[in-house]
Amino acid sequence: MKKIFTLIAVVAFMASCSTGTGYKINGTVEGPEIDGTYAYIQEREGRNYNTLDSALITDGKFEFSGDAENVSVKFISLDAKAVGARVMSLIVLEPGNITVKADSEKMLVTGTKLNDANNELSIAMSEKHKAMREISQKFQAANQDGTMTEELQEELMKQYDALQEQVTEGTVAFLKSNMGNALGQFSFLMSASSLELDVQEELLALADDSFKSKEEVQKIIEKLDNAKKVAVGQKFVDFTMKDVAGNNVSLSDYAGKGKVVLIDFWAAWCGPCRQEMPNVVSAYKEFKDKGFEVVGVSLDRNQEEWVKGLEDLEMTWPQMSDLKFWDTPVVGLYAFNGIPHTVLLDGEGVIIAKDLRGNALHDKLAELLK
Repeated sequence: MKKIFTLIAVVAFMASCSTGTGYKINGTVEGPEIDGTYAYIQEREGRNYNTLDSALITDGKFEFSGDAENVSVKFISLDAKAVGARVMSLIVLEPGNITVKADSEKMLVTGTKLNDANNELSIAMSEKHKAMREISQKFQAANQDGTMTEELQEELMKQYDALQEQVTEGTVAFLKSNMGNALGQFSFLMSASSLELDVQEELLALADDSFKSKEEVQKIIEKLDNAKKVAVGQKFVDFTMKDVAGNNVSLSDYAGKGKVVLIDFWAAWCGPCRQEMPNVVSAYKEFKDKGFEVVGVSLDRNQEEWVKGLEDLEMTWPQMSDLKFWDTPVVGLYAFNGIPHTVLLDGEGVIIAKDLRGNALHDKLAELLK
């Protein structure tokens, strides 16, 4: 009888192995005082990393194993004291043998299809990011030592933009090839906000319904739908917030009432907003008596900082905010990812332009308000 039970147990074990859903992680770490510290598998939740499993490092080695019937994207990290710094890497828990090699500067994850794909992408992108950092350093150095010329600035910006375009193209190509798996879907969620809206739509069309039903994806889809509602040629979408005095004020109090209106999404903490604001102030002074109005919509989260920003930047036009930072509903309503963001309305409240900067704003207003 005992032999029968043993045979049943062996058969059951072999059956479970035959499904091929198991993974094993073999890790090695180089660095002083490693033994006795831990490696961790963690899950990202918002800005936090929750530990799911840990493994003691012995003789510079550690192991994890588990089931990966449902392939998932996690992170693997080491104790900071183990390598003198916090080292972390994305890892795809998928069937097969995964190899992790780490030292004080980096962590290399290979051995299975998706981990190899992610590693190849990381290497390609890191080279381009390194080149972009070098260009930024040249730009900064030339500004500091006084050797910057218009020609040099134009050339450096041209080089930087070309690399940025290559990064975007490489990311999009990777996502197109992987929207059907966990790695591609995770990468899409991490990078969607940096992609053009039409590219986001194209990528989502390649994903399955189960992915598109997730709450975070539904928010992206809602934002894409909203973007169509606030495209050039559409009438403004109304919203209500508080003015500086705490009174309710709506966009419709100003928009669609005969004046050309610039909706200016900004914040006192936003450096680029502060840099562009003198141009908006200049345009307001020049055209306010000719039928031009500005409505400021602040993404601040502190009343005092908001008010001080208004005073410092000499913004005398109507203002509103709900002091909810990036959690304000207007971000999704007007489908933007960064500030400053401006939307120009004609006298009927129809959107006629977006994100006009510098002379472009003055030229457009001169054309409209002759």
